[in-house]
Amino acid sequence: MNEIERIVPKILSSIEDSFSQQEIFSILENLANQFNFNYFTFARVFPKALTRLNLMTIGNYPKEWLDIYAKEKYIFIDPALKHGMSNRLPFFWKDIFQFEDEETKAFATNCSSFGLQEGFSLCIGGNCGDYSILSFGGTKEKQELNSTHPLVLITHIIIPYIHEKVAQILQVEPLYPIVQSIDSRPLEELTSREKECLLWSAEGKTALEISLILDIAEATVNFHLKNAVTKLDCANKTHAVAKSILLGLIKNRIDN
Repeated sequence: MNEIERIVPKILSSIEDSFSQQEIFSILENLANQFNFNYFTFARVFPKALTRLNLMTIGNYPKEWLDIYAKEKYIFIDPALKHGMSNRLPFFWKDIFQFEDEETKAFATNCSSFGLQEGFSLCIGGNCGDYSILSFGGTKEKQELNSTHPLVLITHIIIPYIHEKVAQILQVEPLYPIVQSIDSRPLEELTSREKECLLWSAEGKTALEISLILDIAEATVNFHLKNAVTKLDCANKTHAVAKSILLGLIKNRIDN
């Protein structure tokens, strides 16, 4: 039995039995220590809109670094987050820090000052525009980091389990409804017909064209779209289409 076969079942069992962020912290801390990494973090990113992101983390990055990260709004600069949003393979920090823009240079310099210059990350997407990224960095000894490193392979296996377990621990609801109405009652969910009208609007169809596709009156299409705009707390139909795509409320149809 190799090292990965020996370690992974125990980790997965521990994740399954976890009921708190502290327990997840301990699992990741033990894993980092086992492979001689100083730092680790599991981050979940929740897009509240295309220009607004919420971030929660479980990890041991230095508090001073986290304070700087928040103050400088590095969530919008962090090359690991940017890279992770569009990639599902592990990536190594030394590769993504090779950018020439001043913001990334400043970010990389700050990382290095806290011993975070060497490491890797792996990202996984959620169902509603959210995603998680698991990172290990600050090696205690010089070691070759590549795609076959045991910890990289283990991270591949465990990240979906941590993603789902943290969602359960935090009782993370889908990012919809996004807001509550003025009287604090949750907004209603979209009906299947409202989602259909938004889907065809996303395809560039007019209300008249949608009415022909769905075999309903044009006025009914406009009625459903107006309801969707209200429920999603949007300014107009275009805004509603964009938000529904961001949150995964409308998806590709797998039919003829």
